[in-house]
Amino acid sequence: MEVLLQRELGTTTLRASGHTSGGCISEGQSYDTDSGRVFVKVNRKSQARLMFDGEAASLQAILQTNTVRAPRPVKVIDLPSGGAAFVMEHLDMRSLNRFSAQLGEQLADLHLHNKMLREKQAMEQQTIGNALQILGHCRPGQYC
Repeated sequence: MEVLLQRELGTTTLRASGHTSGGCISEGQSYDTDSGRVFVKVNRKSQARLMFDGEAASLQAILQTNTVRAPRPVKVIDLPSGGAAFVMEHLDMRSLNRFSAQLGEQLADLHLHNKMLREKQAMEQQTIGNALQILGHCRPGQYC
């Protein structure tokens, strides 16, 4: 695994940092590399690539809102024995209690951002060309 990670990340330094975690879905390990510390999640199931690609896209979308600090996705790697590994920026999650109020505010901002996106999308779905279509004034089965 370490040889694969070293090659895929293009790093000469790859040293386990002691931060490990295991859950019912994936297991994880932090590593020190030439470009800093990363966290690697591993899942050996066949659908792991799809799951990690989705997680990477979700983290990227969260980062683009500039509302909540989230780990930056680095790379999803297919494992030769099956499954995949997801490499992301390592975030130190210790002693977050003192930041709970700030996190609450950031999550509220994220929800507001998502609400604005949904409202914008709803307006776009009601628009044909550059004209707004008023929906909901027809009975079911009636074309207006």
